[in-house]
Amino acid sequence: MKKRVGEAAARLAAIVESSDDAIVSKTLDGTITSWNRAAEKLFGYSAAEAIGQPIFLIVPSDRRAEEEDVVARLRRGETVEHFETVRRRKDGLLVDVSLTISPVTDSRGRVIGASKIVRDIGERRRAEEAVARLAAIVNSSDDAIVSKTLDGVITSWNGGAERLFGYPAAEAIGQSIFLIVPPDRREEEERVLERLRRGEAVEHFETVRRRKDGSLIDISLAVSPVRDGRGRIVGASKIARDIADRKRVERERAQLYEDAQQANRTKDEFIAMLGHELRNPLGAISSAVHLLELADAVNPRAALARDVIARQTRHLSRLVDDLLDVVRVMAGKVLLERQPLDLADVVQRHVNSLRATGTMQDHEVEVHATPVWVDADVVRMEQVIGNLVSNALKYTPAGGRITISVAPHAGDALLTVEDTGIGIPQHLVERVFEMFVQGERRLDRAQGGLGIGLTLVRRLVELHGGSAEAASQGVNRGSRFTVRLRAVPPPMPSAMARRSSQAVTPRRRILVVEDNRDARDMLRTLLQTAGHEVHEASDGRQGVDAALRLRPDVALIDLGLPEMDGYEVARQIRAVDEGRRIMLVAVTGYGSPEDRERSLMAGFDLHLVKPVDPDLLAGVVASP
Repeated sequence: MKKRVGEAAARLAAIVESSDDAIVSKTLDGTITSWNRAAEKLFGYSAAEAIGQPIFLIVPSDRRAEEEDVVARLRRGETVEHFETVRRRKDGLLVDVSLTISPVTDSRGRVIGASKIVRDIGERRRAEEAVARLAAIVNSSDDAIVSKTLDGVITSWNGGAERLFGYPAAEAIGQSIFLIVPPDRREEEERVLERLRRGEAVEHFETVRRRKDGSLIDISLAVSPVRDGRGRIVGASKIARDIADRKRVERERAQLYEDAQQANRTKDEFIAMLGHELRNPLGAISSAVHLLELADAVNPRAALARDVIARQTRHLSRLVDDLLDVVRVMAGKVLLERQPLDLADVVQRHVNSLRATGTMQDHEVEVHATPVWVDADVVRMEQVIGNLVSNALKYTPAGGRITISVAPHAGDALLTVEDTGIGIPQHLVERVFEMFVQGERRLDRAQGGLGIGLTLVRRLVELHGGSAEAASQGVNRGSRFTVRLRAVPPPMPSAMARRSSQAVTPRRRILVVEDNRDARDMLRTLLQTAGHEVHEASDGRQGVDAALRLRPDVALIDLGLPEMDGYEVARQIRAVDEGRRIMLVAVTGYGSPEDRERSLMAGFDLHLVKPVDPDLLAGVVASP
């Protein structure tokens, strides 16, 4: 009997010593009587240090009343189970524990002490706190956070989801996720579930969901697979963000952009129409002036009137060109046709043409031009020079001096136009190249102009990679404009001799297709005066019929024709064998690069912008 009792006691002692939980016994007055290895590990005291000490060795001072209450319950024979509290280790650190305390009785059933099983719940507490923090974050999130099974059954639904979709958690949990998926988006949801089953995450997926009130809402979804302890995918977690405001802003921006684009297209169409409508009468006037010059009128009053018309026509033509060009330059629609050119030669030729027309007769104009080559578009350089010289003439009173200089300097070509005119107020020097900026103007607007010439100068120069600057000492102290362009080496001299400009122009058969009667009459008369055989058509259909019937050498065709536009006229003429040998020339008020490209695509050989210089026209009709 004693042997069996001893064996049982040994087994019990072995169980106590091998337990992962701390097992401690004490008397009713709190003296520790046993202390297993797990207690040594948990609290840091060895059995030798703990046995015989009061239990308050491991009880924090703020927990002593709690310990006394436990002892009182033990005296009444009660067991205390899963009592969670805090104990202190030997190193002073506190540890979260769960206590199960049972009374120890003697052979007569009297309570003489207590047995405590102490389990470290620190990791569990930390895990619970982490879960609680995560739950708090989820519940306080402004985003909707929802979880579901792989079958699409909703398993969690936070406050953000309640606010976003309108369903309380009690109504949503246990329902199918299709509760908030519109019918036309169900296949999309199935695809998402399929990707989740493969372990893929879906990030920033923009879609539409349905609220409880039936309204649709734009959202951005991030969907991640949820795995169990063995790594198996058992569901999905969704974070849904309301992007309705962002989508609305995007739609508004898209609409604003479309409105701006439409306004820009409308502006371009208006500018093209304006150019066409202004250039049509200018073309007729220019041709009429040239005819008057050929007539060599002897009446001094007629000659004076003719010269005035010629000057004002050129002035109006330049204003129209500047207006249309500055719009294209500002929109970045000007393409440069660069070639090596002598800037001094371009300046000298321009000044000579102004002298020939008497434009400079009221001013003292000096030109100091040293040859220097640049890589530039000759037409645009002539425009730059013309606007600078015109500006100087405009703002320099009669009798004033204008000095135009061209010279190489430190690898650049410098063009300077300096005058003794009215100068520039200091507050305008930095702004003089801005659109529509002009000095103080009197009511008579003696200087005229639109305030865009200098804007065009700077923009064109910058397109060439150069710079334009203005300087003035102040009002009535003149001004100086300087253009700087990168100089290039002069090209090799051409081995080809120049063609004689005095060659006799052969007689041509020419068809004029123009709906503006004045322009048509003047062009016909001008060409007939030069000895050509001229035929007319006033609309597109007549133009095609006349071209195929007469087979002219040259057809001068306006683009803005009634019945059939000039592009279609060219296409129909080119569509037959007889029409392929005719030289087709667009003569029009439409002069943008897009218009020129469209002309070439339609089958035109050349694109001339009204008013056409008579000498240029003579060269064109002589070339077939």
